[in-house]
Amino acid sequence: MEPLAFVEIVDRHKDVLARHPIYHWPVKIGRGYQADVLVDDPFIAPIHVAIASAGEERFTVLDLGSLNGFSLTASGKRLDTAEVGPDDLVRLGHTQIRIRTPSYAVPAERPLQATALYRRPAAFMVIAVLVVALFLWNAWIMTSDDDDKYVILLSTIGVITVIGIWISIWSVVSSAIGRRPNFAAHGFVACAGVIALVAASSLFDYLAFGFDMGWLQYVAFVVVAAILAYIVYRHLLLNSRATRKTLVLAGTGISLMVCGAIFAINLAMDLAQDGNQHYNESIKAPAFLFVSGVSPNAFMSDAEALKRKVDAMGKRD
Repeated sequence: MEPLAFVEIVDRHKDVLARHPIYHWPVKIGRGYQADVLVDDPFIAPIHVAIASAGEERFTVLDLGSLNGFSLTASGKRLDTAEVGPDDLVRLGHTQIRIRTPSYAVPAERPLQATALYRRPAAFMVIAVLVVALFLWNAWIMTSDDDDKYVILLSTIGVITVIGIWISIWSVVSSAIGRRPNFAAHGFVACAGVIALVAASSLFDYLAFGFDMGWLQYVAFVVVAAILAYIVYRHLLLNSRATRKTLVLAGTGISLMVCGAIFAINLAMDLAQDGNQHYNESIKAPAFLFVSGVSPNAFMSDAEALKRKVDAMGKRD
């Protein structure tokens, strides 16, 4: 005997969790064992609703006196009875169902596609090694004392730990929402993003040094914020089926909050060190200096003038 229809239990993404064949009308849905379709949801009554045929591809849903009733997800309004089609979602408690007949036309078969490069574990391992090498290099060029070798190692381990926690959080969210951790994909996105952040920061650092334009550091901050927004967007794209516009807005908002917090912390540190000399910890070769600086004679002349001014202030005091 062929089924008359199927009651499908779907998740928030409209993916089918269970499919129950129907062989007679009406069919009763509930949590009790006397129901035709059993749904394990504590917010559903033992016999919650009855569904009957209302013509070709149309069905009537009737509430059987349940406490929580039912609604159509499109409106969210509680209903006592409703006529639905094969694409309408009916919400019972915390469960969504839809009814379809065997003649319902399913989408065409999709062609198999090769796994994207960023989803492959091997690609993640390669880019993770590059990140470790990058931070070891950065820590080394910013160290001037041989006794700081352990500092290089510890700082790199600290950064890698933070990146690992970041990847793990996104993977846990991915498992909770999409039932797949996508660890390699999240790892690749995070590592590629870190490389882009370091590259952009270093580029503007060298440009500011080479052309003696300190204001380029503010441009770098904006570029870094944009890169961070894109990183968050790519993570969200792996976890959510929301529209791309929504994900872009969410990524931008998260980036602004993170960068705003970093800017506030840096500003507070600068204010706390007011009066102290600021300098760049990384050593840059003279070849990267594209503008002529102050000559030694002019520098010494300015220093002597400043000394005389300070001495005069001291005599007045």
